[in-house]
Amino acid sequence: MTVKAAAVLVSFFVVALGDIICKNHPSSSDWPTDADWGFLNRSTNGALIKTAPVASLCYPGSTFSSNVSCEEVQENWFYSAFHAKQPESIGYPYWANNSCVPPNDYAYRQGQQCELGGLPQYVLSASSAEQIATAAKWASSHNVRIVVKGTGHDLNGRSSGAYSLSIWTHQLQNITFDSQWRRPFRNGTENAVIAGSGNAWGSLLKAAAGVGRSVISGQDGTVGLGGFIGGGGHGPLSSHYGLAADQVLQATVVTTEGEILVANEAQNQDLLWAIRGGGPGLYGIVVEYVLRTHPLPENAVSSTLSMVLTDNSTVAATASWGALTSLVRSLPDLMDLGLTGYGFATTRYLETPCSSSPVKGIEVTMTLYRFNSTVEEHKSLLEPVKSRMLAHDGNKSIAVTVSGPVLLPDFLSLFDLLNPTPSRCGDISLSSSRLLGRREVTDLSHDKLQSYLERVSASQVEGRSSRLVFGLQGGPGPRNVDTHMRGALTPAWRKAYLHVISTGANIITTDSTPQDALHLAAAWTEDNKEAVWREWAPDSGSYINEANPFNRNFEHDYYGGNYDRLMEIKDKYDPSSSLFVQSGVGSHSWQYDLNSGMLCREL
Repeated sequence: MTVKAAAVLVSFFVVALGDIICKNHPSSSDWPTDADWGFLNRSTNGALIKTAPVASLCYPGSTFSSNVSCEEVQENWFYSAFHAKQPESIGYPYWANNSCVPPNDYAYRQGQQCELGGLPQYVLSASSAEQIATAAKWASSHNVRIVVKGTGHDLNGRSSGAYSLSIWTHQLQNITFDSQWRRPFRNGTENAVIAGSGNAWGSLLKAAAGVGRSVISGQDGTVGLGGFIGGGGHGPLSSHYGLAADQVLQATVVTTEGEILVANEAQNQDLLWAIRGGGPGLYGIVVEYVLRTHPLPENAVSSTLSMVLTDNSTVAATASWGALTSLVRSLPDLMDLGLTGYGFATTRYLETPCSSSPVKGIEVTMTLYRFNSTVEEHKSLLEPVKSRMLAHDGNKSIAVTVSGPVLLPDFLSLFDLLNPTPSRCGDISLSSSRLLGRREVTDLSHDKLQSYLERVSASQVEGRSSRLVFGLQGGPGPRNVDTHMRGALTPAWRKAYLHVISTGANIITTDSTPQDALHLAAAWTEDNKEAVWREWAPDSGSYINEANPFNRNFEHDYYGGNYDRLMEIKDKYDPSSSLFVQSGVGSHSWQYDLNSGMLCREL
């Protein structure tokens, strides 16, 4: 059944019940006519684009006509920068129902047709706040869902939605530096950058470095400002200065009522508080930020710590888990001494002669760096950690090495080192995550911590590897952010040292729809990942941009004690509930059916 046909059935069902309200869809009696859409296009100076899926030329006879050849689409499909340049395309197409993917995508099925599926009906290629205000007010008055796309990098599908009008902020790429930006309420000035929300962090970082400044960006230069900041936003400098949301001095926001508002410490303070980490795509469309900048590090010293299994034995597997646990226990102390970075711990199943089933061990690769440092200082920090890891290996069954350290002359050199190849997308794993502080790491016994690490490394498919991703983005930076700069970011960040992601739930759509596969993976994740996180760190939370979008306890885990206040702010600035994202504020009242494209709620 096509998405459109499913929508017709759901529409009939809704009318029959009479106690459910839905956002408009093409089968609705009051769906905007072609003339209505034409009026919107003229009202926005021709900025409206009727969606044509970028891979449509891969489907002979398709009613859509992309301006990109099928060959070019297939060549670039798994690169984030490609999707960022397309009006409708997103990096994780199962959130758009895999409705029009090229032949080299795993979800392509011979004989299927190209459909819009979960892609928007129209896209506003916005170049001004006024255009966005006109479009947002128009969509809200027609009960049409609004989504916001910057780069389409979102891991959880928040930059797309069926039967929606998408606001594409890609053209909003202004950058201006002001070393004495005057605060509107407090005395004094800030060294700031005024940046359009359509910028990608790679561009902004290079511009900042050109004037001797740095910004709190993501590690991936293709990520855009809007969704990143809205969810909090962590990166290489976060453990020193806090998250990206902690740097917002002012924002210009377009509401779904068509108002263009400036939010700062002197006006619309509640809106400023909300967009400082209270979730992206929820309270309005941010068109411009004023962000605090920081001194550019004089240098960076970087090294790679690795641990591999050197034989297939139960002894090796046991030693590897003990070594990982010692490494993790060391990280908060290292971070307090200025070390930061990220790492991967990947499970490996060993066929051993003494066991009837494979034994699970783990291998580690961790990139660690320190700013304004020396090679000698760096070595002195890591050698004791290496020794503690090897203390678990009496039989020489694991190898622990520290490559480097290498002295890098500036921050951009480190950024290039962290991005050796173009950013890729299209992963088919559903992740979950948790923010862990000393209470959950160093205050636990070694055995207890090891048990949690092993349990949260479970894989949905027996014998298939899973991965833990360790981000060293907490610690002194988030903890010491000025009180007046703090917003709705979950308070768990203020006590956290580590942001830990766990993979292992696979979104396989070979024999099912994307929605069914997502729900199956989500159910498994709830029982095998979220349950462990809640036992391990019940009072903590998660980083919303890299978390399970189907978390049953998302109000607490993603927003802490801020959810009720955020709900009031959303109702104030988006009274029509035109903005919806999965696990976003207010989403508890709505149900988005990816199969039908319907977004409905009970009255």
